[in-house]
Amino acid sequence: MKKLLSLLTAVILLPLVLGAQELAPNQKLLGHYTTDDIALGGCWGKSLISGVRPIATDLTADELAFFQGSKIIAFRVGLSESTPVTRVFVIPIDGNGNLLTETEWSCDISQEGWNVVTLDDPYLINLPADHKLRIGFDYEQTRTNKPISAVDVGTLYPTYVYRNNSWVNYGINTIGNLSLQVICENDNFPAYAIRVRDLKANPILIIGKPYPVKFQACNLGISQVDAGQCTFNMMIDGEVVGTTTNPTALTANYSDIDCTFPTAGLTPGEHTLAISTVTANGEVLDNPMTITLTVKAYESGFPRQMRLVEQFTSTGCTWCPTGSRALQALCDMRGDVAWVAIHEAFGSPTDPFVTSQTDSIENYEHCTGYPLGSFDRTAGIEEPGEVCGGLGYSSATGGAQVFNDFLESINVAPAWSSININSTFDSQTRKAEITISGELVPDFDDRMGTDAKLTVYIIEDGLVASQIDQGNIVNDYVHNNVLRFVPGGVRGVNINKNGLTYENVFTVDIPTSWNADKLNIVAFISRPLRANALTDLCVDQTYKRKLGENDSSVALRGDVDGDDKVNIDDVSILIDCMLNSIEPANPQGADCYPDGRITVDDVTMLIDFLLSGTWAEE
Repeated sequence: MKKLLSLLTAVILLPLVLGAQELAPNQKLLGHYTTDDIALGGCWGKSLISGVRPIATDLTADELAFFQGSKIIAFRVGLSESTPVTRVFVIPIDGNGNLLTETEWSCDISQEGWNVVTLDDPYLINLPADHKLRIGFDYEQTRTNKPISAVDVGTLYPTYVYRNNSWVNYGINTIGNLSLQVICENDNFPAYAIRVRDLKANPILIIGKPYPVKFQACNLGISQVDAGQCTFNMMIDGEVVGTTTNPTALTANYSDIDCTFPTAGLTPGEHTLAISTVTANGEVLDNPMTITLTVKAYESGFPRQMRLVEQFTSTGCTWCPTGSRALQALCDMRGDVAWVAIHEAFGSPTDPFVTSQTDSIENYEHCTGYPLGSFDRTAGIEEPGEVCGGLGYSSATGGAQVFNDFLESINVAPAWSSININSTFDSQTRKAEITISGELVPDFDDRMGTDAKLTVYIIEDGLVASQIDQGNIVNDYVHNNVLRFVPGGVRGVNINKNGLTYENVFTVDIPTSWNADKLNIVAFISRPLRANALTDLCVDQTYKRKLGENDSSVALRGDVDGDDKVNIDDVSILIDCMLNSIEPANPQGADCYPDGRITVDDVTMLIDFLLSGTWAEE
């Protein structure tokens, strides 16, 4: 909803009525955002509790720090539609959350858009460092008007309304910040006050690969800082490893800055990244500011091929088709889902797809109801210690978004293994031979444990059986992704390692009642299923292929086009894929330094291999 509102209001969030506030050199705006954005027009506004109500928001100690010693000389009140506003006020809040003495000013404003209330007795901001300042106004709320403007700009903070002798948070911060600002005046505002925040990056980095980082910066000072005129140090463990500059002019509103950290020579383990302000317009800053982030460094990794989604379902479960529709929406949203439907005995009619193996998986993963599902067997989608979460969302797309967000939240590291699937099927003997092979990073045992397992699922599409769907029996319901058999057992088998490669072979008799043309193989490497060990579970790598389809036995490093050869053609194709964001025919082979990304470093490493005959780190 927040994204939708932001999209819909984009055309109306314009400088309105007053236009951009003209400030003197010794004046600055203070608020959760300081642009002229406003949700104009009653249809975009919010209505709260009827009556004449105080409404307010709290300026944090961090927001106030720069303005200590300044005077508040005016309020800017933004209204979505016309309504009487009779006073403005400020209330200091101490470090324990106690509201202190209120200061108020009467006013008479009401127009739609921005309104300025000039204070005849300015308020001096002279507060202890841990204090906040509640700023607000009294407005008239009727049953029909929607005067409150909330705008999705900057970090979102709560809005409070006073009713029944207490302040209540009405959750407007899920939509935006209250359109309320104050104008501060200070003859000693510095020329430059560069602030940085929100240092963000993947918490996992691969040593030797460029490491993208994002942060935000602004300038609260009164002098202009054009693009490229502010420098920032990039540091790892206190050592400067590079510098970056601002791509756009720095104003009082935070803007994004992207940079790339070099990581060559790092040791595996935990490191502290930092961004520190250095200069503005060539002048060394008097009060530099530093923000930090802790990350873990690894020497190698593989791209994640697919994500394992295990659905616990039953033909006798009336809400299970709802879960299936949500999972189908997830599959439509992203193309890397290996969906396995694990049927259980529940309700009526009797589920024909239940086996002792499906029962065993259900018990190990602590499935306590239907429809439930696990995502890469990672705990926390609903409860911190449980791997299963509910699938029965009334909105398929809403459920899919929840599942997708969870998968993205746990996508913080590369995989420590790769998977190839080769299989053959003899229609006369009904025997299938399945070969699972791949590569492992050098420290695979440290990452996944010496007891990590390889598991193979055989699943079938197009099975027709009755199904209860929201109280109705559907006799010809089509069931897909149905788990038929787990060769080697549900707890998986030991990985047959040979140095940094592995290969496991399974022979399976395919019953005549199964349609071999609709069978798929799902293979994954994970921590082992064990009783009462849910928080130890996780899936490292997953892949899915139709029965009878084949990969190369092991992805040939440097073989970008998948022709089982490494030559200069692969270099040309790799460069084209990198420049045009094209998926190579053999993604694993193209990732010459296995870290899950295709970059210029892969091109350089491939060229070095063709010239020397050996890979650089070997």
